[in-house]
Amino acid sequence: MSDPVSIETDMAPGFWWIGPEDNPALVENAEAVMPHLPYYLAGWPIKWAGSVAERTPDIRVIENLDETFRVVSSGPGGADFTFEDPYAAASGLAGALISVFVSGDPQMVCLHAGAARVGDGLVVVIGDSLAGKSSVALQLAVLGNRFFGDDQIAVTLENPSSGICLGLMPKVRLPLPEDCGDGFREFVEGYSSMQGEDVAYLKLWEGEAGTFGEIAPVRALVFLDRVDAGETELRPASRPELVKTMVSTTFVPHISSPNLLSGLTRLAAAADAYHLRFSSSRDAAVLLSGEFRKVSAEAGR
Repeated sequence: MSDPVSIETDMAPGFWWIGPEDNPALVENAEAVMPHLPYYLAGWPIKWAGSVAERTPDIRVIENLDETFRVVSSGPGGADFTFEDPYAAASGLAGALISVFVSGDPQMVCLHAGAARVGDGLVVVIGDSLAGKSSVALQLAVLGNRFFGDDQIAVTLENPSSGICLGLMPKVRLPLPEDCGDGFREFVEGYSSMQGEDVAYLKLWEGEAGTFGEIAPVRALVFLDRVDAGETELRPASRPELVKTMVSTTFVPHISSPNLLSGLTRLAAAADAYHLRFSSSRDAAVLLSGEFRKVSAEAGR
């Protein structure tokens, strides 16, 4: 099948500044997908830039003759993806905006991880695909901890390291697992902003979730090891193994491999490192919340 042909019109495309005021991304022709962007991103400043671009756009949204959409981003990590409808294209735009934001800082990386502020710092949960990062992060939010991300979180590699909330709306796979607990079911039902057959997107209240650009110190890195059955166990982890996992799951098109390895090694050395073996994400969150709230209370005495 040949590539779809883009619509050509005599109307000048619109341009938008999206992102932090000191370094926003310039996005071209996003009008068709903008109404759907809040389902995927929250708290990102958006400002009309006019009908004439001041510079080459960082991201272009192209509507094709077959009513599909392309989202094309430039710079480090640039990509060109096609989406079936404006809803899906808005998700693609959200991903492109995060790529541009992270790539604009030579000391920032994007970890494929979940995070919540427990006590005086972030507990960042990392692991392989389907390890339960989203579930554990959301279960931490159900327990009253400030949600920071269930899939991606930006981290600075400076010393000390900080986590930066990317404003991504959390999502959960449907149907919910039977052992998720009544509290989690009520949480998902109460905060669902959009649901499909396979996934629900949630919109948390401002007081319960970090906002885009919010910064908190990275306190602990927790490697998740999901098993079919057994007791929930938290123990010290090998920092080299954590670094190895982070290297393989980190978005860093703008940082050289040696600098990335050095930066993640510093991150792992500065934070507490744990290995969490669990079968129930609810039990895992209860253990993490209790452990790190207790340590924070003891440190505050």
